[in-house]
Parts: sequence; structure tokens; C-alpha cells
Amino acid sequence: MSGPKQARRTLILDAAIRLLASRGLEGVTHRAIDEAAGLPQGSSTYYFPKKEMLLVEASRHLAALLEKDCDELQVGFADIAARQGVDAAVDYVAGEVVSYADTARDLFLARMELTLAAARRPELKDVGDLLSAAARRPIEFFLRLTSGGRTDMPIETCAGLIDGISLMYATGQGPKPTTDQIAAVFRAVL
Repeated sequence: MSGPKQARRTLILDAAIRLLASRGLEGVTHRAIDEAAGLPQGSSTYYFPKKEMLLVEASRHLAALLEKDCDELQVGFADIAARQGVDAAVDYVAGEVVSYADTARDLFLARMELTLAAARRPELKDVGDLLSAAARRPIEFFLRLTSGGRTDMPIETCAGLIDGISLMYATGQGPKPTTDQIAAVFRAVL
């Protein structure tokens, strides 16, 4: 699929992600997606006849967005590490995580919503693994690189701490993370 059909499909998936973030899983209906995407009623149903199919494809789209962000983070990290050293690179990554808490709030909340849905709905079981892997990839890359390639790094612990801090902020239950706070998490596990 390419051209206008792919563009419309992407528009629908982007709208689904925004709705997941703002209204939760139950707020994601074909009608709501069509409205949020500015498309005629029935458009999302044409591409994704069943809600399950829509959620799986929205998860794949979200994972691809997270992977793209990860690639950009890795390039920035490698550049700063080469020019200024690992400590500066740790601060860079921490700053990016803090910035991401605001700029990618919808992606984060949609990931949380879909991951919770995957835990409750057998038809979505693979979604949780897909999104968790996409979200943990930059942490795994970063920890392995800064530790000299060690394979015993507590990736899950670090990811859990950062997700928890981010979730508290994204839901209004905690303050915005600081660069020092996120850098301290990374340094603690290194």
C-alpha cells in the first residue's frame, strides 16, 4: 500500500494513538477515530473492520514511532560520547528522557494503555511484548554501551524506574522529571 491509501491509514493510526492517550481504550471507537482524523464516517472501518485489528496495527505503528525515536537518541548519544565523553552522554540521554516526557506524552500514554489492554485481553497478548521491547530498546542500548557491553545490566529495573517516574508525571501524580533525577537512575544501575 502506498500513496493516498497509506497516508489515510497512517492518519487513522495516528488518531488512534491520540485517542488512546486522551480517552483510553474504551474511547477508541471507529466513529471517534474517523472524527479525530477528520475523515468521513466509515473510513477507519474500511481499513480496520474489527477493533482488535485496529489496536494491533496501532501498536505496530506506535512501536515503529518508538523505534524511530530510539534511532535518533542513539545517534545523538554516540556523537556526544565521542566528542565529550560518557558522562556528558549520560546527561544528554537524561535530558532527552525529560524532554520526551512532554513532547511524546501521547506516545507514552498510548503505550501504557495498550500494554494494560494486552494484559487483560488474550487477543492482544503480543502487543505488550512488542511495545515493551520497543520502549526498552534505547535503555538496553544505552546501558550496554556505557557499561562496556556487559550483558548483566539491570535493564528491566532501569526501564521500570524511568517508566514509573514518567507515568507519575504523565498522569499528573508527580512532578516533571529532572535531568539530574533521570541521570541518577542511569548512574545508579551502571
